[in-house]
Amino acid sequence: MANDKSDKSDSIPIIGSGTIGSYTAYLLAKQGYIVTLYEDHDKIGIPCHCTGIVTSGLLNILDLSKLKPELIVNRLKRVKVVAPNHDSTIIKSSDIVLDRVGFDVFLAEKAVDAGAKLEYNHKFINFDMQKKQLTLKHKDVIKTVATDKVIAADGPNSQLFNYVNPNIKREPWVGVQVVIKGEFDRETYEAYLGSEFAPGFFAWVVPESENSAIIGLATREKTNFYFEKFMKQRCGEDWKARVQSYRGGLIPLYNRKVVCEKQGVFLVGDAALQVKATTGGGIIPGMKAANALADSFKTGISYDKLWRKYTGKDLWMHLMIRKAMNNSSDEEYSWLVELANKQKPKALIENIEREHAFRLMMRLFIAEPRFLYFAKHLL
Repeated sequence: MANDKSDKSDSIPIIGSGTIGSYTAYLLAKQGYIVTLYEDHDKIGIPCHCTGIVTSGLLNILDLSKLKPELIVNRLKRVKVVAPNHDSTIIKSSDIVLDRVGFDVFLAEKAVDAGAKLEYNHKFINFDMQKKQLTLKHKDVIKTVATDKVIAADGPNSQLFNYVNPNIKREPWVGVQVVIKGEFDRETYEAYLGSEFAPGFFAWVVPESENSAIIGLATREKTNFYFEKFMKQRCGEDWKARVQSYRGGLIPLYNRKVVCEKQGVFLVGDAALQVKATTGGGIIPGMKAANALADSFKTGISYDKLWRKYTGKDLWMHLMIRKAMNNSSDEEYSWLVELANKQKPKALIENIEREHAFRLMMRLFIAEPRFLYFAKHLL
């Protein structure tokens, strides 16, 4: 195995060129920083682990009119939430289904156009926080880069997470999903609650068209067992014959104690556990954190302080909602769906984006005080 000793780099290395890594590179390159994206694979966005559903809150971050039209796979109009007792409520929605691979490629191209450098097939090996030395493996060559900053955007298995948070144990869900052919209402996103199919999380059906959907779920254990059970119930015994592709991966659980800045190491996105604990969505929180990191570099204000200001309060509220839900029985889940079907709560849920969980819950408690019943599960 060859060994290549590099000189000190003026470039800020970013480990991982997924959505959040590429977006961070784009923001920093726009500010005039020299940035290098290191991608573990030989292609951007592959393998794909994400469903690609985002709220319209993405419009507050990116001008979607600048996206290629084919990158928006579908626009949803409603969410159907199905309770364990099979009752349901339908909530108006303006969610967007993205081509996840194409979206990552788009952001990587924006980063490169802004001046960032992109290196494929570079696997993170080590970062010596004392010597300020990054070690990477490019095919059979070991490379070292002298740098006083490194940004980790390498997902839920980030090795740099342990450098910064040696005493925090990550507790992710295991997600599995498929792209499958069938007949679907292309405007309706389905979410299934309760212990029958996805204890501790939920199962989903996200239509790409009338003839195709992404169907999956996440649990902490026996994920394949529950997935097979759900697929048979939702799609029939012959569902495997209609599968176009499989996707899967870990979904991080947010931890309020996480530290994202230490001795020149910065964590962002899934690597920082910056994911909504209610839905597993990490694109928008991660992009908000990337904006916080760019602002931190520009202003000198602590990144840990800024990302908590930009998205920390809502991530904490999502975590509290998840805790209350996980401690609820199936009967309580069914009652929750019943409450959400009332006129005032439904109007609030439809008009306040899921990204703003803190504001939504405060308004819900006022509009329908019976939601406070679930606060007992936080004790």
